[in-house]
Amino acid sequence: MRFTVLLIALCALGIAWANDVRIVQVKNGKTVTMQDLAKDLGKYDIIFFGEFHDNQALHRMQRELLPFLEGKRELILSFEMFERDVQEVLTDYVEGRISEEEFIQNSRPWPNYDTDYRPLVDYAKERKLNAVAANVPRVYAGKLARQGADFIDELEGEERALLAARLTAPEDDYRKAFFSLMGGESSPMHAMNNSMQPLYQAQCLKDDTMAESIVLALKAKPNARLIHYNGAFHSHAFLGTVSRVKEALPKQKIAVISPVYSADWKTVQLSSEDKQAGTYIIYLPEPKAGGEE
Repeated sequence: MRFTVLLIALCALGIAWANDVRIVQVKNGKTVTMQDLAKDLGKYDIIFFGEFHDNQALHRMQRELLPFLEGKRELILSFEMFERDVQEVLTDYVEGRISEEEFIQNSRPWPNYDTDYRPLVDYAKERKLNAVAANVPRVYAGKLARQGADFIDELEGEERALLAARLTAPEDDYRKAFFSLMGGESSPMHAMNNSMQPLYQAQCLKDDTMAESIVLALKAKPNARLIHYNGAFHSHAFLGTVSRVKEALPKQKIAVISPVYSADWKTVQLSSEDKQAGTYIIYLPEPKAGGEE
């Protein structure tokens, strides 16, 4: 009975999304339906859903997909948007020990929490699913960007545990992409700060910490499936957070959903870059005003 209800809902969902997004499966370049996406994601152990943080179509899609990712395997929800020091608060709310008001007051939710992330957290609460506050507290990432990494050696105990145990800043394609995103070596920001390396290290601190949080969650529940929500850059092209998880859990099957803006989103074909960007590409109409990341 539940399967029939889900199937009917998913068919309706596919129609609803027809004018909002276009989903392309990278391995064959074919445009697929939401039904196809939901079915295929069931083959994966870890799903990275890259998002543009203020794109409403993506947020609706995230919530509507959740029921179809549940099955015989337990589902874990993991968030860039919550930081490790509020894990207890997130868990207490999801497990019903504190009120929503207490949760909001003590979890430092993002400004768009109510419209975009509350539906995901409340789904975890309704279904009694584990929710992971995966990210490093922003104060440490900010301090690293401003001062460099020396302060980390002075942290001890519970405070040090809020950061990943192993910190990396690889000289790889992710670094190239980050520097390009920030304007490159010749950018005004680079000249003003002398080097963008501390900013890159702060970015990697987030990736290292989110990856470690994901790995720890799956080691605690090795039969579970996990979906992680993060800004698209953190998972684009299987780099960033994804590369760290792949290194730690090489046998896990990982899917990456990467959004791409395009003026010709309804008809555009996969570019060489898009072919490397993920398991699925979600093409979206370009935003009318402002940039999204």
